Amino acid sequence: MDDTERVNRIEKAVVDECELLLASDAFDTWKGAESIRPNDLVVVNNSFLFREGRSTVKNVNYLGIQIDETGEFTLPPIIVTTRSRINSQFKRISQKTVSQYSTSDLRTAISDQLPGLGTILFSLVGRIGDPEAAEVDLPGVPWAQVLRYSPNQTHTVELLDGVLSFGDISSLDVAWTAAQAKSTDLDLDIEALSDVFESAFHALEEAVTCPVDLKDIMEDAPSILGNVFLRIHEQVDAFSGALAMHQEKPDDGEAYNELLRLAYNFADGVRGFLNLMVGICDLKPLIFWLTVFEQVELAHRFAKLPFSLVGKGKPSLERYRSVVADARNQAFHDLFAFDHPFKINLESDALRSPQLRLFRGYGRRSDPALTFEDRDLVELLQSLTRTSERPVPLGFWDCNLDVMNAVIGAIGALRRALVVVAA
Repeated sequence: MDDTERVNRIEKAVVDECELLLASDAFDTWKGAESIRPNDLVVVNNSFLFREGRSTVKNVNYLGIQIDETGEFTLPPIIVTTRSRINSQFKRISQKTVSQYSTSDLRTAISDQLPGLGTILFSLVGRIGDPEAAEVDLPGVPWAQVLRYSPNQTHTVELLDGVLSFGDISSLDVAWTAAQAKSTDLDLDIEALSDVFESAFHALEEAVTCPVDLKDIMEDAPSILGNVFLRIHEQVDAFSGALAMHQEKPDDGEAYNELLRLAYNFADGVRGFLNLMVGICDLKPLIFWLTVFEQVELAHRFAKLPFSLVGKGKPSLERYRSVVADARNQAFHDLFAFDHPFKINLESDALRSPQLRLFRGYGRRSDPALTFEDRDLVELLQSLTRTSERPVPLGFWDCNLDVMNAVIGAIGALRRALVVVAA
């Protein structure tokens, strides 16, 4: 495919994203609160999540949508370059100040961006091949020195020339049972193998790799992003089912606990992916232009959560996770489930034989300054703690399902974007 055809394909994809953006609820809400005039310019922020501990910084290239003399938004967009900080989702630049910004047409910007994409980025969408053979040392076993994975092996386990090989390593228990049976058949001592088998097996699992073909990129091919998409989709489907069960039986504790478990697993796990996506867009702004609608939609869904997750700022992944974590903490981490701490007023003789030690040696500064007869008992009692629970408001879990589905949309958009820009 020549460069012109590639640029045409990417330009169309960016325009399609912008058309979805202009028709979105998020943009419509913003537009209704703005005094937009002919020949103004709307700049779209390129970072919709609060930046927490990230190693990358906002890119200086933004999508800009021009407004013609009749007040209509025009496409394709242009690219606006500015180092001015933009925190809101959209920023209106008046006709009078548009000339103060550096701009370029979309096709030129795409052509400029393509050489800088490199190849590492496409490891996320390259076709995943079958697991390859691997082996690790098996120390201390007289009759087997190597543990091997042989994917084309027909038998579950084989022993040949000191090599104990398996055709399937998906289950430690299955492999160990097969190894025991083999040693019994051959009248071999299993004790030495039992001492090292588990650690060697886990080492073998880590040694086995699946190749990724960077020259074979298709949206429906098995890939890292494709697997992430399917896995998260499964979690969201499970959460949707748990939510329906909870709504049908609100007093069922097990149903609610399952809802909390799934919500927490999702909130905890999705942070890594979304941080990755933000970082990629910082480094490769072309990828942001190709995913702008889904990212705006995700931020919009965060903003609709009935809780102070966003306020006037950007959605915070850490804040989102903490809210979900607090909602499930008491159900999962608090055996005692007390609502409040306890206060005990001690009698005057409760602290018997007290001693206060002052000016202790510097090396003993961690020792207690105040000692008394039952200090060890006090330390045992104070080790018991309670976990606070912060119930979420009515409607939170329904809106959380919308956030989850928006994450699925963002993952799918990133995969499509990488496929589109692949040479």
